Amino acid sequence: MSETRAIVLGGGGVAGIAWEMGAVAALLQQGIDLNAADLVVGTSAGSMVGAALRMDQLQAVLAAQLDDAGPGADQMPQSSPDESYKEPSGFSSEAFVELTATAGRGDGDELGARARVGELARTTPAVMTEGEWVASIRALLPDKDWPAKPFGITVVDALDGSFSVMDSTSDVELARAVAASCAVPTVWPPVTIQGRQFMDGGMRSATNADVAEGYGKVLVLACGPEAPESPFGPSLPQAMAKLEQHSRTFLLEADDAALKEFGANPLLRSTRGPAARAGKRQADEVAAALREFWES
Repeated sequence: MSETRAIVLGGGGVAGIAWEMGAVAALLQQGIDLNAADLVVGTSAGSMVGAALRMDQLQAVLAAQLDDAGPGADQMPQSSPDESYKEPSGFSSEAFVELTATAGRGDGDELGARARVGELARTTPAVMTEGEWVASIRALLPDKDWPAKPFGITVVDALDGSFSVMDSTSDVELARAVAASCAVPTVWPPVTIQGRQFMDGGMRSATNADVAEGYGKVLVLACGPEAPESPFGPSLPQAMAKLEQHSRTFLLEADDAALKEFGANPLLRSTRGPAARAGKRQADEVAAALREFWES
């Protein structure tokens, strides 16, 4: 078995960013060197978390996103770096799942199903313009340049549904790649890269854990369970089953208590504090086992 290690960071909205950062920050504080991974790959929320981890700035980015008023607060301060962020107050996770499920029930293969979601993304008015959206993501990143260590960001072409993993060799600005991976269809606008429009990498899978195939150890952070199968691509259970044939795996998945903190609209900034604390709690609970997995 290969000695290489990979970390997969899944999507989950604003709440998912906070949950993953809370968990990873707690593990880093306990001396578990997750940034020593040979690959970090992020989908949607995970692309933001992965960038911060690879830049050795995760704790600082998390602190910047949380309210300075105290541990019970869950609102951003007025001077927050993403004050231009326009919250989609009417978003509903349940309604979004139904919307995408309808697209997935059409004729054709996974590519066609993703293309149908892409059509919705391209034709539905978004909360922000593309320029505003990319600028809001750029303001959250601790550095404009791609990290030196291997880091992949998953995206889906909003026209033909094709899936790709962008990295430092892709000739694209980091902020634009992260914005594309985080571009939830019908909420945020698709992001133009080299003349093509791209949307949320989570439209293939919320985790895209199969990207880590071939690595000896794979740590997956998932912002909730996935269905056994999906019309859009390999689900997490399918990807994990395949990975486990040749790799050691460790799955840290947001539990019911964490998902309750995410609420019906995980795109609200008010979810950050509760979600980050839930991530820390779960990380503390598995820290000993994860250390043994990561370091042995």
